[in-house]
Amino acid sequence: MKTAIVGAGAMGQLFGARLQLAGEDVTLFDTQQRTIDALNSSGISLETEKGTEHVAVKARRAEDERGPFDLFVVFTKGFHTRSAVESVQHLLGPGSVGLTLQNGLGHAKILMEFFGPEHTVAGVTDFPADLEAVGRVKSSERGSVRIGSLGPQGHADEVAQAFNRAGLNAKVESDVRIPIWEKAAFNAALNSLSAVTGKVIGDLAKSPDARALISAVLAETHSVAASEGIDLSIERVREAIENAFANHATHKTSMLADLEAGRPTEVDFIGGAVVETGRESGVPTPVLETLCRLVRIRTAN
Repeated sequence: MKTAIVGAGAMGQLFGARLQLAGEDVTLFDTQQRTIDALNSSGISLETEKGTEHVAVKARRAEDERGPFDLFVVFTKGFHTRSAVESVQHLLGPGSVGLTLQNGLGHAKILMEFFGPEHTVAGVTDFPADLEAVGRVKSSERGSVRIGSLGPQGHADEVAQAFNRAGLNAKVESDVRIPIWEKAAFNAALNSLSAVTGKVIGDLAKSPDARALISAVLAETHSVAASEGIDLSIERVREAIENAFANHATHKTSMLADLEAGRPTEVDFIGGAVVETGRESGVPTPVLETLCRLVRIRTAN
């Protein structure tokens, strides 16, 4: 497929490199000219347990490209989703498929406005991606992609096939809302608490108070998901959190990193989206709402 990666950050570069190495026709779109120039001149070096692979890539501003593209994979921050999709709207064809693997909730609704339900795919990934410099990505072979179509005649299967040719371990889910909400619960707990406290993952693991707050956030998120008819597994989320505690103790969450760098956070698309859904459904989320308010206070400063 002719594939557009919308947002050439760490995850965009990881997926762009994987797909290009597998022989797909990939173009990475970004708004930062420095990123575009670096990718065009030096390509992407991808480091994993198997060693380092290098691949030449194409990077562009959306307004400088002509379409159509078959697949658009959106990897921007949540607050840029709408403007990012609008920027590539002229590159859509009648059969173009939009895919979001972004953290949080609500991105698929935005994509459906542009692609339609039949041509929108949503999902999650747990592949790590650390951007050591533009064009230098450190990742792992151990990761997966879980996706699902949002329309009855969707395109998740063909997307999964392309991803699997690229070693991206994709699986099509019958109800993709479950893994999306499970990852939202994971991030609502760890990102929000890390951002408020300034602590890395290992510090949270050692704190009984942090663990108590995490349990409260998971319980609240489970109740909100249930009100939407989504049967997420608290046990799976807890396993993922314990795995993070055991194997990523020094990891600084993206929300904490954004705060420390003076950047906007995705709080409104992660914990905040859970709180807002709960408000609409009449499900209280006092612990998570308080954490989100504290994140916004830190952001305002």
